[in-house]
Amino acid sequence: MLTTTERKVDWGYIETNEHSQIVFLSDELCATFQIVKDEWLGVPARELIRDPSSRKPKHVFFGRITGYACLIRVVHLDQHRQYHVLIRQDEVTQVELMPFMNAIESTSKKKNQSRQSKYSFSEVLGESESMEQVKELAARIATSQSTVLLTGESGTGKELFAQAIHGLSTRKHDPFVAVNCAAIPADLFESEVFGYEGGAFSGAKREGKPGKVELAQHGTLFLDEISELPYAAQGKLLRVLQEREIERLGGTSSKNVDIRIIAATNRDLSMLVHEGKFRQDLFYRLYVFDLKIPALRQRKEDILLLAESFVAIFNDRLGLQVESIDMEMQQWMLHYEWPGNVRELKAYIERAMNLTNGHVLKRPVEPMLSQPVEVGTDRPLYSLEDEVRRAEENAIRKALKQAEGDRTTAARLLGIHLASLYRKLSKYQIKD
Repeated sequence: MLTTTERKVDWGYIETNEHSQIVFLSDELCATFQIVKDEWLGVPARELIRDPSSRKPKHVFFGRITGYACLIRVVHLDQHRQYHVLIRQDEVTQVELMPFMNAIESTSKKKNQSRQSKYSFSEVLGESESMEQVKELAARIATSQSTVLLTGESGTGKELFAQAIHGLSTRKHDPFVAVNCAAIPADLFESEVFGYEGGAFSGAKREGKPGKVELAQHGTLFLDEISELPYAAQGKLLRVLQEREIERLGGTSSKNVDIRIIAATNRDLSMLVHEGKFRQDLFYRLYVFDLKIPALRQRKEDILLLAESFVAIFNDRLGLQVESIDMEMQQWMLHYEWPGNVRELKAYIERAMNLTNGHVLKRPVEPMLSQPVEVGTDRPLYSLEDEVRRAEENAIRKALKQAEGDRTTAARLLGIHLASLYRKLSKYQIKD
């Protein structure tokens, strides 16, 4: 510990412009952290200030500067920001910090003990213009009671947005109930989602069972992959939306429900309506607010931000001390298309972290399903449908082999839901 006379009053500060580039470093900061000022001017702040939790802290956060853990306060000056170092790790001991941290944790638990959602908009990482626009619109939608339809490719974070919307709504103290429509077998869907009365079918509980809709009373019901909703159940969901009432399987009376529905899909519902696979009247009921989550390849400026946040997560989870990402790996990530989006990027970073043996994360020797498929000239060209089927089957077999038969891992590598993988395994009759 520093003595009273040795204790430093001001560790200095860093100022950034509207592009988050460093435009000023105080002399105190340069001296304290042994920084050459001219080498850092114009450099993105995240290169000097390592913050594993968020790139847009509101007030105070823990970060690292040249390897030192620091407590940093952010001061907003129009479009500029100043990052003032309040405490450096060698100025205070963990024992001294513990009462303060315990007080914060206790207060936080009391404030959030009734909150049901796990994520908030502060945890939706992304500084690209497209993500900022989506987050702003989602925050405005959150205050409404209307139905929301989240659209976007698989792995873009639709459930994260759903939970964030719930967490900002007036229903935030009531349940958030998620249903993956693709994961429930069609013959069980009605009883699981809408509930059943005692004796409704063989094996039914004598007292009956409430469904997901009833469990979400006064809160939010999130229907993921709603495109997979059985056609017979679509009419019953429509009644919930129109009449705000539900009838259990085998029941003779209706129950009033007060819920908000957020649905999500990675498919074109209007096309499914045209094909007769999705009810048009239900589509119009869902299509009140259509919030489209951009694909990762459409916001490439967020890739490194997300990658660094995943590195921080797996550092903690795996007990590693990775401090940076190799430049070659950064360039590869920026040029890859990421068909599995954020889910695929997280799996890729996890794989790289498991294979690393140093402080710099390097690109794995065999990148996950990333090499383009060479089209041979020595075999006949099949119809487009057959070509797609062959490519999909080969990708599934390759993922299973890489995952050593673990289907959960294989689904993550492919960027699809486990239920979707099981359907494709059945479709192509793949046994292992």
